[in-house]
Amino acid sequence: MKNNKVLRKREKVAYGLGDLGNNVAYGAVGFYFVFFLTDVAGISPVWSGYIFMIIRIWNAVCDLLMGAVSDNTKTRFGRRRPFLLFGAVPLGIGFALLWLVPFKGNVQLIIYYTLIGILFNTLYSFVSIPYNALLPEMSQDYDERTSISGFKMAFSFIGSLLSAMGITFIVDTLYPGKSMYGVSFPIMGRVLALILAVSILLAFAGTRERVEYKKPEKQGSIWGNLKSLIKLREFKLVLGVFIFNMVSFDIIMALYIYYMKYALQISDDLSYIFMAIPLVAAVLVTPMWVGISNKLGKQKAYVISAIYFLIPLFSCIWIPAGNIPLTVIITILIGIGMSASQVLIFSILPDVVEVDESKNGVRREGIIYGVTMLLYKISSAIIVALVTAAMGWFGYVESSGSAVIEQTAGAVFGIRVLMSCMPALCLIISMFSISRLKIGKESFDNVKKVIAGTE
Repeated sequence: MKNNKVLRKREKVAYGLGDLGNNVAYGAVGFYFVFFLTDVAGISPVWSGYIFMIIRIWNAVCDLLMGAVSDNTKTRFGRRRPFLLFGAVPLGIGFALLWLVPFKGNVQLIIYYTLIGILFNTLYSFVSIPYNALLPEMSQDYDERTSISGFKMAFSFIGSLLSAMGITFIVDTLYPGKSMYGVSFPIMGRVLALILAVSILLAFAGTRERVEYKKPEKQGSIWGNLKSLIKLREFKLVLGVFIFNMVSFDIIMALYIYYMKYALQISDDLSYIFMAIPLVAAVLVTPMWVGISNKLGKQKAYVISAIYFLIPLFSCIWIPAGNIPLTVIITILIGIGMSASQVLIFSILPDVVEVDESKNGVRREGIIYGVTMLLYKISSAIIVALVTAAMGWFGYVESSGSAVIEQTAGAVFGIRVLMSCMPALCLIISMFSISRLKIGKESFDNVKKVIAGTE
C-alpha cells in the first residue's frame, strides 16, 4: 500500500477540478431545472416536481449500482479514475440536451424531460460516484482528508458559482431575459457542457489512487452489502447527518431563483450578481471552516456552523423586497453557512470507510458512497418534489415562452416560508444525528491501528 501522508497541492487542485465539473452540472440542475420546466417549458409546478422526483430516484438507484461496479473494477488506471476518463464527454452531451425545448405539447415535453433526465442522471452517477469514492483512496490521513475535502468543496462552490452566475449572466444579461429564454437556455447548456467535460478529464489526468485493491474472500451481493452497512451504527448516524444536510442544500438551490425573482424582486440585469454572492462568500470562507474543524473537531465545528446557519435562513421570511443592502448582507451570511455545511459533511463521510473495514474486514468505498447517495437522493427527490408542489398549493402559476406572470401575494409568501423553514428543519435534524456520532481524530487513529493489526 502506497500512502503518502501529504499530497502535493497540484493533485488536490486536480481532484477539486473534478468537483468543479460535477457541480457545474449539479448546480445548474439544482438551481435552475425546476425553474426551467415551469418558466421556460411551461410545465406546472406539480408535474415539474414529479419529473424531478422520477429522475432523482433513478439517479439514486444508479448511484448504488455504480458504487458496486467501481468497487469491483480493476484497470491499469485504478478502480475509480477510468470512469472519469470515459464518462466526461457523454455527461456533457446529456447535460446540453436537458435545456432544449423540442416540442410544444405538454405531454411530449413531460416525456422528453423525463427520458433525457434519466439519461443525464445515469451518466452523472457513472462519473460522480467513482469520483467521490476516490477521495479515501488518495489518502488515509485524518487531517489530510479534511484538506482534500477543503479543496474539493472550494472547487465545488466555484462550479456552483459558474452555473448559478453563468446561467443568469447568459440568459438574463447577454440575452434580454424572459423573451429569449427559448434561445439562451440551449446556448447556456452547450457552454457549461464543455466546461464540465474538460474539468472532469483534468481530474482524471492529475490524480492517483494509493490504496491497493484487495479482493474480498467472499463477494457480497448489493443487497447484502446494504443490510450490513445499515447495521453499522456509525454509518446510520453519518447517513442522518449527510441526508438532512444535503436535502437542506437542495431545497435552497431549488427555491433560490424563485426567491430572488419573486420574493425579493431582484431585476433580471442584477440576478446573476445575487446568484453569485452566496457562492463567492462560500469559497472565500472555506479555509476558515477547515481551520475550525482541525482545531475543534469535525462534529463540534458542524454543530456550530448549523446553529449559525439557522439565523440567515429564518431571516428569509421577513427581508423586504427591493432592499438591496440588506439582501447583500443576508446572502453573504447564507453563503458562509453553505460553505460549512458542505466542507464538513464531505470530510466526515470518508471516515466511515475505515470504521466499516475494521468491523467487517473489507474496503467498500463505492458501496458506501452508493448507498449514501441512494438514500439521500430518494429523500431529496421526495422532499424537493413536495416543496415544488407546495408552491402550486400556495398559488404559483407557471408560464411559457415570453409570457410574464404576476405572482399572487400568497405565492410569494409561500416561497418565503418554504425557503426559510424547510432547510432549517432539515439542519436541526442533522444536528441531532451528529451530536450522537463519535468519530474523532483519536478514535479514527485507533481504528486504523486495528486495521493494521497493531492494536
